[in-house]
Amino acid sequence: MVQKICVVLFFLTCVFFSVANCQVLTGLDELVANKYSQLKGKKVGFIANKTSVTSSGEFAPSLFTKQKVCKLVALFSPEHGFLGERKAGVKSDVEEKYEGVPVYSLYGTTRKPTKKMLSGITTLVFDIQDIGLRPYTYLSTMIYTMEAAAENNIEFVVLDRPNPLSGERIEGNIIDTSLISFVGVIPIPYLHGMTLGELAQMAKGERWFRGAEKLKLSVINMSGWKRKMYWSETGLKWIPPSPNIPTSESAVGCAMLGAIGELGNLSVGIGSDLPFQRIGSKLVQPQFLEQAVQSSLPKGILAKREDYTVPFADSSKTFLGMRIELPKNISSVDRLYGFEFSILKKLLADSVFAKSFRALPMSTQKMFEKVTGVHNFAQLFTSDKVTHTLAADGSSHITNQVEGEMAYWYMDESFFRTTRKKYLLYN
Repeated sequence: MVQKICVVLFFLTCVFFSVANCQVLTGLDELVANKYSQLKGKKVGFIANKTSVTSSGEFAPSLFTKQKVCKLVALFSPEHGFLGERKAGVKSDVEEKYEGVPVYSLYGTTRKPTKKMLSGITTLVFDIQDIGLRPYTYLSTMIYTMEAAAENNIEFVVLDRPNPLSGERIEGNIIDTSLISFVGVIPIPYLHGMTLGELAQMAKGERWFRGAEKLKLSVINMSGWKRKMYWSETGLKWIPPSPNIPTSESAVGCAMLGAIGELGNLSVGIGSDLPFQRIGSKLVQPQFLEQAVQSSLPKGILAKREDYTVPFADSSKTFLGMRIELPKNISSVDRLYGFEFSILKKLLADSVFAKSFRALPMSTQKMFEKVTGVHNFAQLFTSDKVTHTLAADGSSHITNQVEGEMAYWYMDESFFRTTRKKYLLYN
């Protein structure tokens, strides 16, 4: 009798810790639990990559090839490829196969599925983990495939997943619609605080793509996810969505350093052991860099001097740098976005660095413009003009052009927070 009680107690303890350690079930988990009933009789095109796994680690494309409720016709992969191993910006037009099913690349000559690729498909299903940042191109792939679905009278289903930066953190400007591109596909802030399921509904509702009003869209919600949750609170295992986002901490770092990484005259740790958690340079003195970083750090985040080496194809480079140390409780940090621009402005006081910045090719400046969503943003950093801004208490402040631009971002954030309300799926 005692032995039986011990066994029962052990079983209940295991169940308790299992639930506690995996309190969030994704849209994929819910689909599988419902035995794919939402897709019964459908001919499916599945947009997926290595992050398309259940909470227990089962690879969704493999599950789809085995189930008999719907027919898997084709697979589609975003930037970084089906297995998430290609470097950023590396294009591919190679048609692959996975367990006999064709895999079409949507990051090559074609970024939106063609009519031929969609042949025989009645439903497109999207299940990819995002990182909560506007320029991250999985959002763009979702919008492009939604547009293709609308054009071809195909229904669209999003299997929802958490925003690793929480559903409450909204930071940055709403991109100027004249700067819409594949690294900024819809007019939202840099950190949008929404899941891809919610953004799919918003893009349709706000008619941010052609044929939005015609699209038959459904979202299979997560269970157990709350807006205040950061990734570490979900209980889910982190699967790197791309080579430079190996951990959920690197997603936080990307929010802090990703934009200036586009410039090329500063290293943000890409290729090192801690991408987006390091910043370094070969142009400025380490003491000067340290001062710029330390004086720009948001409260709650620390940094220390630590040089690092990045391997290249035929050599390696050692950068004089700083290591960013994130707190366990990211919610305690006031703002993540803007830190990098404060550093950049301070580093421009160094004549050597300033010379390299002014020599940046126009193509680099344009990419920086697209990623930040601000016209001529690079030029503002070297402008001598000043801007008068009005504070909430009515007082006037004189700021430089960059600070003046960033002051307006708070209004964008407030506007977006209000506009998005009717599209939210979670509390």
